Amino acid sequence: MSSSRDHDFSPESDRLFLEMLYDNYNGLMFNQARRYFQNQADIEDVVQQSLVKLIKYLPTIRKLNRNILAAYIVNVIRSCSMDIYRKRKIEKETNFSDFFEDFEETVVDDFDLDCMVEKLLCVEQLTNAILQLPEQDQFVLEAKYLQRWSDSEIAEVLGIKANTVRTRLFRAKKKALLILSRGKNEDQQVR
Repeated sequence: MSSSRDHDFSPESDRLFLEMLYDNYNGLMFNQARRYFQNQADIEDVVQQSLVKLIKYLPTIRKLNRNILAAYIVNVIRSCSMDIYRKRKIEKETNFSDFFEDFEETVVDDFDLDCMVEKLLCVEQLTNAILQLPEQDQFVLEAKYLQRWSDSEIAEVLGIKANTVRTRLFRAKKKALLILSRGKNEDQQVR
């Protein structure tokens, strides 16, 4: 049966479903948000933004079984956490010219800072590349490599075949690599 609306549920039914969703999964949501932030206000921001994001997908999430719904919620929490972290990181960039002249000489070198910075930059570049992908590509990459879902689990959530999942994964990885290679070319040109 097709409808001109996304779903045939009333606003009251949607509200009740969201209340049930929050009652059943708020512990999971807060625990997942704590993996990314320690500050209670940040954790609450993540959960709130995740609920707003989930509202957009009510017709889809109503159809999911309990286990897949929990995994979907974890994925949304992670995505919102990354968004908040990225936005705040941009706002808090440090201007190193404010440090005094002999700063380097006062730092104790107990570890290889250059190596650590390089690893962090690689992770950050990969994260930024994934965030530039369409949401569907982000979802399959996150589900496969971060949540460690099988192809059949991803296929079940998306309502597609496992072979199609593998094709989408291949294409999403190819797009992410293209974004990463563009970024490296731009870095080389700037230097």
